[in-house]
Amino acid sequence: CPSRILVQEDIYDKFMAKVVERTNAIKVGHPLDGTVMMGAQASNDQYEKIQSYLKIGREEGAEILTGGGVNHLGGDLEGGYYIQPTIFKGHNKMRIFQEEIFGPVTCVTTFKTQEEAIEIANDTMYGLGAGVWTRDAHQLYQVPRAIKAGRVWVNSYHAYPAHAPFGGYKKSGFGRENHKMMLDHYRQTKNMLISYDKNKLGFF
Repeated sequence: CPSRILVQEDIYDKFMAKVVERTNAIKVGHPLDGTVMMGAQASNDQYEKIQSYLKIGREEGAEILTGGGVNHLGGDLEGGYYIQPTIFKGHNKMRIFQEEIFGPVTCVTTFKTQEEAIEIANDTMYGLGAGVWTRDAHQLYQVPRAIKAGRVWVNSYHAYPAHAPFGGYKKSGFGRENHKMMLDHYRQTKNMLISYDKNKLGFF
């Protein structure tokens, strides 16, 4: 799940208005209902963890653009572990930006320049995945190469081709899944040096 969104400040207002509108259109409910886009959290522990981060965000002074609480759906779903899709606006030094919430919560901040965006993106202990959206052909190559993450999507997000290696940088782990390189993690390398020479061997 993308936990941080970095938006160029010149387009922030227009862009975020659409993001908030789209987020508010997310239907939360029973996961077996075909019209539902988001179900409940997997456990009470995770439900309470997300609520604690919502509290932390408010205490840190982050602005809630939408959501920010639990969902009381009523009926048979009352008491379920439902969280409102939430967007915070703040800065990258906040805990809600730096720690993994693992819930329907994302945090947005702005940047002025490409260099600032890269600096913010890399200012984290994690590095599993990132996404870059641009119409600039130079940025299309420069920014993904500069971001310290195991996978960087460009003008797309959450595509998982089976043949592409996947894994993180920094505290997001090591090693890779998928791709033939993953086989190396299940093997031990042995080096055998065999001489077929029938003559006696010297020291050198």
